[in-house]
Amino acid sequence: MTSNPTSSNHPVDKGWAWVILAGSSLIFMIYVGTIKTSGLFFVAFQDYYKSEASTTSIIPGVLQIVYSIASLPILTFGLHHLSVRQMIIVGGFLGSIAYFLGYFADRIEILIVTHGVIYGIGFATIHGPAAYLIGIYFNRRRELANSVLVASSGFGGLVVPPLFRYLLDVYGLRGTMLIFSGVIFNVVALAGLLKPPSLFQLFSNSNSKSKPEYSIVQIQDTHEYSQVSTGKKRSISLSERPTPGNGVSSSFEKDETWGSLPHRLDTKTHHRSRFSQSFRSLGSTDAVYSLSQSHLNESQAQKDVKNKIIDISLLKKPLLQMYLFVYLFGSIGSAYGHIYISPFARDHGMTTTEVSILVSVTNMCDFIGRGLCGVIANQRIVKNSTIVAISQLLTGATLALCPFYGSFWSFIVLAVMFGLFAGAIFSMTPSIVVDFVGIEHFRTAFGILILGQGITMGTGAPLLGYLRDVSLSYMPSFYFMGACLILSGLTLLMEPCVRKRQDKMESQARLSEEVALST
Repeated sequence: MTSNPTSSNHPVDKGWAWVILAGSSLIFMIYVGTIKTSGLFFVAFQDYYKSEASTTSIIPGVLQIVYSIASLPILTFGLHHLSVRQMIIVGGFLGSIAYFLGYFADRIEILIVTHGVIYGIGFATIHGPAAYLIGIYFNRRRELANSVLVASSGFGGLVVPPLFRYLLDVYGLRGTMLIFSGVIFNVVALAGLLKPPSLFQLFSNSNSKSKPEYSIVQIQDTHEYSQVSTGKKRSISLSERPTPGNGVSSSFEKDETWGSLPHRLDTKTHHRSRFSQSFRSLGSTDAVYSLSQSHLNESQAQKDVKNKIIDISLLKKPLLQMYLFVYLFGSIGSAYGHIYISPFARDHGMTTTEVSILVSVTNMCDFIGRGLCGVIANQRIVKNSTIVAISQLLTGATLALCPFYGSFWSFIVLAVMFGLFAGAIFSMTPSIVVDFVGIEHFRTAFGILILGQGITMGTGAPLLGYLRDVSLSYMPSFYFMGACLILSGLTLLMEPCVRKRQDKMESQARLSEEVALST
């Protein structure tokens, strides 16, 4: 995508950009923090509705499927017709409605629709668009802004569980869902802080009507520049020789080639055309955390690829094939461990207060771990893929050691280790995708990952619940998540070999093109 921050008057890395970051972070803290409380909701749903683990597990599974399927059309078609602020307002309404309808649910199947389908669509309308807006308002400090945005969800996971526990004790499950509906509705108010970049341009245009405007005219024959006072809307004929009285800088008087250019240049129209063209490119969003203000010298073939929603030919790249496998299997344990630690501890006799403490510790360490990932990655000491591989192996080993967890303090160790390392794959995936396929293919590659993730996580959640119902223990479920994580980490360690294979394939393809062109 080609865009230029200088061609729009919205603040970049300064001013209102920090308000955008603060508002987006608060939205993430509320919306994603509620999702990170799913472990407590899981236990509460089982107690209130007397449902089996396999049935209750359908809720997070459906949420992941809906989120994965809805994200791509929202990031492509949705942001062409609605602004980011409008999209997030829609998400705030959907999230609030989901919990409001949950208040009236008399069986668990209704919650599959409210907390799975409706909340999943709402999450898709918030997560990607908010991250995209951060990419527009931040350039030099984009990595810092993204780290703050991602960390805010972990902070929400630290703050929301104690609130949930208190409300559950005082008002019960249904009363808690009704109050959470009101809390989530605050997202609609916070969306008011997210000014679209076009708003700053409108202010600029209204202010510029009362003062003369200046544009830069480039004469290609001489490569000289001059400021031209355009006033209201002034056109300059390049076929006539300028004089000192016509408003053109006298530096052109000595230029004998001035009259050799036959065309006319409307400087104001040219200036607006360049801005309009640049700003339209901002509407064709790259997916989450894309470098939305990078200048890309793309060939026509690359532009054609970007115009497609899913370019299946990318799956021929060995690095993307490998990471697709890593991401699909690694996401199962990394995402669902947060949910199943709570019922696993409950099966070992932990009180509701102790379970709430475990959730808070897990989310606090997740907040710290994601921040550390960003710090380590910025130092460029270790490759991004290596960071994820090591984190996956450590997280898998932590879950696979489930027979050794029995006391409260042993579960604290589980919560700390899982929280520190499980989130690395989600924090580092955008950077890894750019490393593997390039920024010009980011949207398509990330869309493929999200769609694949929805399939594996959507089927993984009911399977984990089924294993618990069959064995009457969560240990098989933890073994399965641990095995997926270890397999994912070991596969990612093969990245150097896979990269050599991809480089060889690309060099052979270039050689074939050169031979074809020479003949």
